[in-house]
Amino acid sequence: MNGPVCVSVINMKGGVGKTTIAALLAEYASVDLGLEVLAVDLDPQANLSQALMRDYQEFLDEKRPSIVELFAGYSPPRPNKSSPSSLNLDDVLVRTTSFGGSRLALIPSRFDFSDNLIESVKPDAQVLATLIANEFQDRDLVIIDCAPTESIFTQAAYHASRYVLVPVKPEYFATIGFPLLKDSLDNFRAHNRGHSIDVAGIVINNSTYHYSGNGGPERARAIVELEREAERNHWRIFDRQIPLSRGFPKMMRGDFTYRGDAVQFDYFAEEFFEHILGESTHDGKQRET
Repeated sequence: MNGPVCVSVINMKGGVGKTTIAALLAEYASVDLGLEVLAVDLDPQANLSQALMRDYQEFLDEKRPSIVELFAGYSPPRPNKSSPSSLNLDDVLVRTTSFGGSRLALIPSRFDFSDNLIESVKPDAQVLATLIANEFQDRDLVIIDCAPTESIFTQAAYHASRYVLVPVKPEYFATIGFPLLKDSLDNFRAHNRGHSIDVAGIVINNSTYHYSGNGGPERARAIVELEREAERNHWRIFDRQIPLSRGFPKMMRGDFTYRGDAVQFDYFAEEFFEHILGESTHDGKQRET
């Protein structure tokens, strides 16, 4: 493989489970497939960082470097440093061990002061792409968790990515973010004609509901709308859907001992990686359930 495959997980509509999907794809790739994975948190809420870091509050308290410092290009004064200093990538990179094993690393987010960064200096949207090009060519996969809004960080994700994965829930207004995302991608392509970026597909999350079997008529209507919009945009819908399961909160806490219906996530992950990597995932390590 010639450098990592870079994927942004994004939808311009919030509440679709993109952070959970990003985290579990990174975990599956590193543990089940044995890939070297970099996860990047570009969401101001920093949910991916909180999921992959068991010491996140300590990280905040110590004001350790994050994605924000990478965009700024330096490390500001901290309790143990009395002046700005050059940024050491090893200080930013978090090696996760409890969630994705030794093959998964994270660039965390500390967006509590990102507004000041954006207002004082316009960030360079190509910083993340340059960092991956220069420092992470030995990785197999980069997973970028994006905010559900258009911003300079969305553009940064595009510059770094070959593929976009779009999670949706089969509910009313399921496709409300599609036109915004399509316009955003079209605008990026128009200004970056040498850059290939494609929608890898749409994954339907929480595809069934415990209280009503197959989800009832509202789910059926939402699926019709999703299929119509996907066809209009020439976006595929992955065959494997992600079920509603109480196992997902456990998995996000790093507990994979008993996953219940959440075990079906592996079927989607296998289909997804077969699509973007062009190879079967059957040779990966099988986790006991």
